Amino acid sequence: MKKIVSFGELLIRLSSPGNQRLQQTKSLNIDFGGAEANVAVSLGQFGDQVKYITRVPKNDMVLSAVRHLNSFGVDTSDILYGGERMGLYYYENGSCGRSSKVVYDRAYSSTATLTRGMLDWDTIFKDADWFHWSGITPAVSEGAKEALLEGLEEAAKRGLKVSMDYNFRGNLWKWGKTADEVMPELMEFNHVMSGTHPDVDVLNDNIEDYHFQIEGDKIMQRFPLCKIVVFTSRGVISNNHNTWSGALYDGKKVYRSQQYDLTHIVDRVGGGDSFMAALIYGLRNIESLQEVIDFAIAASAIKHTIEGDQNICSVEEVQHFIATNGTGKIVR
Repeated sequence: MKKIVSFGELLIRLSSPGNQRLQQTKSLNIDFGGAEANVAVSLGQFGDQVKYITRVPKNDMVLSAVRHLNSFGVDTSDILYGGERMGLYYYENGSCGRSSKVVYDRAYSSTATLTRGMLDWDTIFKDADWFHWSGITPAVSEGAKEALLEGLEEAAKRGLKVSMDYNFRGNLWKWGKTADEVMPELMEFNHVMSGTHPDVDVLNDNIEDYHFQIEGDKIMQRFPLCKIVVFTSRGVISNNHNTWSGALYDGKKVYRSQQYDLTHIVDRVGGGDSFMAALIYGLRNIESLQEVIDFAIAASAIKHTIEGDQNICSVEEVQHFIATNGTGKIVR
C-alpha cells in the first residue's frame, strides 16, 4: 500500500503537572504535538506507511521531536529544515467545572514563515496516494496557507485522495483574513472531511440521522469532490466527564457509532486527531463503513485516557475496546 502524507506544524507542548495552573506551577512537562503530527503517529502505530511534512529549525529540541516521531514508525525524511524557532504551546489541564486551557506561542516559527516554493512536492508525494491536512495550518500565516495550497494543487495533479479536519482555532487567525475567507478555496480539493455537528442537544443524544444528512449534503453540494463527511458529537458534563460519539455520511446513508460515556478523562487534547487518523486507516483497510466509524470513535475514546497529544495504541487494542464495549476489562 502507498504512503499517507500528513502536513502541518510540529509543536513543543509544555504542560503544568497534574491539575496545577500555569500561573502557579514551578515546572513544566515537555512533550511534542501538533494536529497533523498526531495523525501521523496514530497511523504509524496502526501499521500504515506515513510520512510527516513540516518545517523546523535545526537544534537539539527538534532532534528529540523527530526521534519521537520516528519511534512510532513515522517517516520524517522529507522534513524541511530552516527558520529560527519551533512553535510551542502551553497546556493547563482543567478539572470538574474548570476548563482546560491552551496558550499558543507560534508567531514567526519555522512553519509560520513557510512560503510557496519551499517544499519539494515531487519528492514528498513519491509513492503516496493520500494527503492529510487541517485548518490549523492556514490559520498560522498567509505563507503557510500558500504552501498548503501548493501542496493541494500538486496532490490533485497526482490523483491523491485528500482528507481534512476543519480544526478551527480562533486564537490563531491573526494574519489579516478569517477562516471563512480562506478555507473554502482549500476545501475544494477534499475527498474526505470533518463537519460540525448540527446545533442540537448533543448531551441528550437528540441528533437524528437526518440532521447529519442535511449537513453532509450541504458540504457535498458546495464541494463536489467530497464523498465522505464525518461528524463527532461531544456532550460536556464536566471537564473530566464527556459523552462521545460519531457519524459518517457517504451521500446515501448515515452510519452512527455508539455513544461512549467518558467518565474520567485524562487528556482530551488530540481526541479529534486520533479520530481522523483512525478514520483514514479504516477507509483504507476496512470495507464496512459501519465498522469504519465504529473503529474511529473507539480509537478516539481511548485517546481520552492517555496523557499527551498522541494516541498510544494499536489496531488490536482498538478492536479489543470495541469487543469489550469500552469496559476496561483486563487483558491477561
